[in-house]
Amino acid sequence: MKEEERKKREKERSSKASIIPAREVSCRTSLFNRSQNSQSVTLFLVLISLCLALTSCGYGFTHAGGIVPPGAKNIAIQTFVNNTNEPYVDIEVTKAVANEFVVDGRLSVVNTESADLVLKGRVAKFEMIPLSYDVNSYVQQYRINIVVDITLEDVKAQKIILQDKGLSSVFVASYAVTIGDIKSTKIAKQSAVIKASQDVALTVRSRVLEGF
Repeated sequence: MKEEERKKREKERSSKASIIPAREVSCRTSLFNRSQNSQSVTLFLVLISLCLALTSCGYGFTHAGGIVPPGAKNIAIQTFVNNTNEPYVDIEVTKAVANEFVVDGRLSVVNTESADLVLKGRVAKFEMIPLSYDVNSYVQQYRINIVVDITLEDVKAQKIILQDKGLSSVFVASYAVTIGDIKSTKIAKQSAVIKASQDVALTVRSRVLEGF
């Protein structure tokens, strides 16, 4: 009987020891939350200090970088001149460049009469570079490369602020030649021309807005 009573008491002690008082739980939770809040405040103060340091060093954040003068809010993009034998490539490049600035949004695309900046360009080179051949030495695949020259005018200051030559597509825009199917080959080529135009347009936009 005494043995049973002793086991009962030990069981009750064990149960009580495993229970954490509500006040202690609340205290632990509070300490955890304070630690989390402290870390957040510390991170916030570090970021603020960094921003102040950058400002004091002369760094700032503007809507457009590169060679864009302060106060310039819009740009006119004139139709590129085509100095190649490839028809309509100037149209594709012009559309692609205009679209790059529209999507970017830092400068509004307007007509020449309303523009702070005017971008002019010419397609200086259009290359079709063979990439592969079949067993009979016929070209199976071409790569399209487009090279442009650009000038950027500050209308208010009446001066050229950027003049760049030899900007070209960076990524590979290629198309396959389908022997005996002129239509399919033509469609594939047009798609590659559009892709190469978009690629060189990205380079133009980056050169104007980012300075590289």
